[in-house]
Amino acid sequence: MMKSRPLLIILSTCCLAAASSFSKPHPNSKLRLHQVSVIHRHGDRSPITPMKDEDYWQNQLPDPRVLDGISKGTSLIRPPGGGPKKHGAVGRGPFGQLTMMGLLQMISLGERLKEELEHSHDDNYVDESHPFVNRGKLFTPNKPLHPSRIKVMSTDFPRTVQSVQALLTGLFPDAAKLENTPIEIDLQQTNSYFIPDPQPRQYKQQLALERHLSNRPHLWEKEVKLRKLAHRVTDALEGHLGDGAKGVSFGIGEEKDDSLVNKRQPLAWAQLAEILVCLHSRELLPSALSKEDVQAVSDHVAWRWFENLRHPVLAKSAMWKFASRLVENMQRKAEEHDRHVGAESDNMEMMVEEYEQECIEEPWLCIYSAHDSTLIGLLCVLQLEQPAEWPEYGSALKVELIREEDGDRPTKALQHWVRFSLNGQVLRSTWLVDDNNEPATMVPLDRLADMIQSEHELFEEEGANDSGLKFSWKDGLLKEH
Repeated sequence: MMKSRPLLIILSTCCLAAASSFSKPHPNSKLRLHQVSVIHRHGDRSPITPMKDEDYWQNQLPDPRVLDGISKGTSLIRPPGGGPKKHGAVGRGPFGQLTMMGLLQMISLGERLKEELEHSHDDNYVDESHPFVNRGKLFTPNKPLHPSRIKVMSTDFPRTVQSVQALLTGLFPDAAKLENTPIEIDLQQTNSYFIPDPQPRQYKQQLALERHLSNRPHLWEKEVKLRKLAHRVTDALEGHLGDGAKGVSFGIGEEKDDSLVNKRQPLAWAQLAEILVCLHSRELLPSALSKEDVQAVSDHVAWRWFENLRHPVLAKSAMWKFASRLVENMQRKAEEHDRHVGAESDNMEMMVEEYEQECIEEPWLCIYSAHDSTLIGLLCVLQLEQPAEWPEYGSALKVELIREEDGDRPTKALQHWVRFSLNGQVLRSTWLVDDNNEPATMVPLDRLADMIQSEHELFEEEGANDSGLKFSWKDGLLKEH
């Protein structure tokens, strides 16, 4: 059982008590979209777990000429010493690879983003019926969508790299624009903190924390209850598995236990789910399994992930570095505006305009190509509402930095807000409430930064004193006591 530190309880109470004064912008203000971060899951892929019919899965992959086409206008940035250690979920051969279906999904996502972010009117267009300047669009004809205004990062998996290259193809249908201004895709160290289950973990204590959380009574009881399902599905898949299938290991709380190597064990839940989803979408399920089995396995995997990652100590251990990067990027963008805007004279406004045209210090659009586990981890560490469904292939979490401006003096920023959405559905923040005591749809950037830096503790038993402290998170470090 876990026990929160008294100081944290006090801080949380203060946040809730003061929430009404931060619940929404002033009604006379205008809002301006200032920066957008998009964290997306890769497109449809072949199973990570090796299967027997390699030729079938090879035929699902894009032609090399297609991959060469979407890579034009991009360059991959890896550390000088080479790429990272291969993760268990990378796959081998035709497995774990982006399919042609997935590539087309990502091109479509890029096209949708272009439509969502571009405005046809000149900058500072005001529609009195709309709360946002430029109707909530980020780019205008004066300040267009351009490679120089974008930053792109990706995990160093072929499927995520190819996914973001396909997305950029949809975002920039004019290929010449990319050839003239190539976009760098930064892969440096991303495998270590873009996913909650890097191999090895960011902190050596994280695996012990995962085991501790996975062994809580309510999780163990559910495991016992669903053990027959795991064995039945594993048995039904046995004839379809390829060489090395049982050596694949990935997922939170699902690292292989060497002590059980000689015992009959079902495949890990994460493996079962990913195999079933791939087979079911292509009507290749074994006859002994049904779509209800697929749903039951998928639901349980989602429940396990959320049940573990929602604990703040694990959420911070797994995703704090990535979440901090998102927040720091927004802080720098907000500070950039504050540094160069503030005077009210026309001359100063002209100087600011000239500065923005000549030097773009911070990106307007940040794109991060990653995985479903990335999205789940961020939802948990950012304390957002849990979506009704597991993020499907090509899902995108959008993080919008919104500047609240004085209606009479647009250059004056009153506040910076952050809004989150998944596949177009706004996700409310569960740690801050509005005037109606409902989770907030937008949160102040400074309050979000404070929340990301907060400390957490996990105790062996509920009601234990400090001697029962098991794990703690403080100052960006996980500690086992």
